This record gives sequence, C-alpha cells and structure tokens, in this order.
Amino acid sequence: MSDEVEDIKRVLAICFRMGDSQSADDLERIISYDMGWMDTETAHDAIKALTFAGWLKDENGILTANCDLRDIRAPLGWQPRPSRLTDPAVNEMYQTEQPPVPITPVPVIKPKEVVEDSDPRSRVEKRLIRYIAKQAGLESSEVKRRAERKVKALRYCTIWLALCLISREQGLEMNPIIDSLATS
Repeated sequence: MSDEVEDIKRVLAICFRMGDSQSADDLERIISYDMGWMDTETAHDAIKALTFAGWLKDENGILTANCDLRDIRAPLGWQPRPSRLTDPAVNEMYQTEQPPVPITPVPVIKPKEVVEDSDPRSRVEKRLIRYIAKQAGLESSEVKRRAERKVKALRYCTIWLALCLISREQGLEMNPIIDSLATS
C-alpha cells in the first residue's frame, strides 16, 4: 500500500471511527475543526475529491467509506498532507461501477465570420502595416506575421497593440502611430 493510499485510509478511519455514516458537513467539520488539518474550504474540496476518486460513497447526501478500514491505525500526532486529500489517488479496489454516459453527437455550428468593419481602425490596418514595414525596412507580410504571432501569444491583445509593440521593437517613432490610432 502506497503512502498516499495509507494516508487516505487513515483519514477515513479517523472520520468514520464510530462506524456511522456522515454528512459532507460533518466530515468537513471533523477534518477542519476537530482535527485541525486544514481550513473548511480545503476540507470541502477534499471531500469532493475523495468522493470523485471513489474513496467515499455518496448515497443521497450521506457519505460512507468505500474501503476496508479495519486495522488502520494513525500514529499519535500524525497529520495528512492536504494535497493527498484534495488530489487523491483513484480507489481502484473499490471503484463503484458507473453506468456509461451516452454520448450524443452535437452538430458543429460554424461561427460567423467577424466583420472587420465593426472597428473603424481595421480600415487603416493595412496602411499602418505598410507604414511600419517601410520605416523598419521589413516586408509587409513579415510585419503582419509578427503582429499575428503577438496576438496569438498574448491572447487578449488586439492587432493594433501588436503593431504598436512591433513598432517599438523596431525603434520607430511612436507619435505618428499613436496619431493614426486616435484619428481612425
């Protein structure tokens, strides 16, 4: 038995030491307040993770241990690592059989093309690309490729910000570019 599995079983043996079923709130209280192992939010996450991994059986909100807890002992002063409870190993020995979830194909709806005319600055984008290319001594296609790469890398970056970054990298004077943004 691995240390991780042993820790999980020790926690469950302590929580279910009376042999009774517990509610999720009771387990949360035991783990966080009675034992003082973690805060209530982490205890809540641990209980969900243990249930999902098959260590706890949930029957209408009542939780029971889903493993054999006989002869499980915790040494005096022992504490579990919270990460072993919030991200537990899967309980393969006592995994409950889940009925397969039927997968129904959903038709893919092609997104509508974004109309570039919605942004007035898009009309002068090609002109700005040509301006940056001419000033920096690059091909227009190279400036556009670099701008698209920056947009992809920065995710929430607009093409205009990417063009400004490229201009700055090339050491170009920014005032004409800023003016083109303001007048568009």
